Amino acid sequence: MSKINSTISRRDLIKSLAGIGLLSSVGAEQLLAQSSSAPYRVLLVALQHGWGISGNSNQKMSGEEYEFSFPTGLSPLNAIKQHCVVVDSLLTLGQWGNNHDLSYADIFTGGVLHGASSSAYDSQMPLSTKPSLDFLLQEASGKPTLRLSAAYRSWGVQYHPISFDRSSNVLPFYTTALDAYNSVFKNLPDSGGGTPIDSGEARLVDSIFSTIKNPALRQEAALGGNEREKIRRYLEAITSVEDKRKPIVAFSGGHKLANVPVRGQDRFKDLEHYLDMIKVAFANNMTTSAVLGIGDIHPISQFHHDHAHNNTQVWWDTRQEFAATIANFANSLAAITDTDGRTLLDNTLIVLTGEVGDGTHDVLSKGHILVGGGSRIQTGRILKTPRISGSANLNGLMRENISGGTSKQLAWVNTNTAVLGNRTNADLMRDIGNIAGLNLQEFGLPTQNKGYVLL
Repeated sequence: MSKINSTISRRDLIKSLAGIGLLSSVGAEQLLAQSSSAPYRVLLVALQHGWGISGNSNQKMSGEEYEFSFPTGLSPLNAIKQHCVVVDSLLTLGQWGNNHDLSYADIFTGGVLHGASSSAYDSQMPLSTKPSLDFLLQEASGKPTLRLSAAYRSWGVQYHPISFDRSSNVLPFYTTALDAYNSVFKNLPDSGGGTPIDSGEARLVDSIFSTIKNPALRQEAALGGNEREKIRRYLEAITSVEDKRKPIVAFSGGHKLANVPVRGQDRFKDLEHYLDMIKVAFANNMTTSAVLGIGDIHPISQFHHDHAHNNTQVWWDTRQEFAATIANFANSLAAITDTDGRTLLDNTLIVLTGEVGDGTHDVLSKGHILVGGGSRIQTGRILKTPRISGSANLNGLMRENISGGTSKQLAWVNTNTAVLGNRTNADLMRDIGNIAGLNLQEFGLPTQNKGYVLL
């Protein structure tokens, strides 16, 4: 049943109901006329130390393109893998330095120049020369991007510099859920949140269940005693199912936060509130883009050096917890019907990445996990990018530098033995932007545009 629900469109359902007599032809025409396009939402999620999908990871993806499994450390995602696309590996910076600091600025921009090592913003962090994808989506939609940080930070800054405008200005983030609530959500009208509104989708469900219940209601009125009690119980069961199946419809303005954050709560609780805020903002059409940074929010002693850099079981346990949080969030989006009859998850692309691929600072073969977005991309698969090898080919990879020319992109790499993806982080961001409605010929630095990843 779930497979049918995930593949049949609202339009097809209405036509089918009319065809078998459960909906009049006039009613079907009215509901079809109410079908409309829905905006495509994009959520960019950056997890400090990555999700472990990288060339050097000690837990690998297994299986083939359409038959695959997530490793133990990401096992909660197996429950929603039909909604996932795993991009096997992409070339990112290609140089060492302090990869965390370099990659903060490059992760959603593809715009850090080779050789950049610091800026006026912070002595450790270079800035991007190109705007981030969320800024371009914000420009196109006219709606401000919701930018949230759960302690995703480095050295001396409270939030990661990963969002930039066209002038290399760092765009600020909310660093606590309470601040985000007070600034964005506190004054939202409280109209009941999960209560269905008077929409075509809701009326369609009402019509279906009325057709089922009406004969029993007529019998109940004519019967007595035990027979009437049987009918009453039958109707109770039908009503129970009806209440669970009534759609919660996007754009109602009535979606509200499940809970209000409080001052001083822990960072993991902030993360849960942030995801709820993103859901409400997407469902109420407050925005079509969001950025979420997740840092080392677990109180684990020496996590950064003892566990993250070695991809220990403790590190993987935290990945598993974050994966479960994302899976729950995806399911919450799937429970909301969008204005075009698809689910909100179908019209939302969640991009899971990090400043590095895993704790070993991998920026050569960084994997990405995409969740949702099924109305415009084919989900339930692993995408293996084209490979490049050989010293001549690898030494020919170039990147724009701070002197106005180009330099070899790879450093500290044995080009005689290395086999790398011939697509880049910038390629993926460009493709995502175009899927979301932008018309990008290139993204980030020109040298980083190698070819299609998703299209």
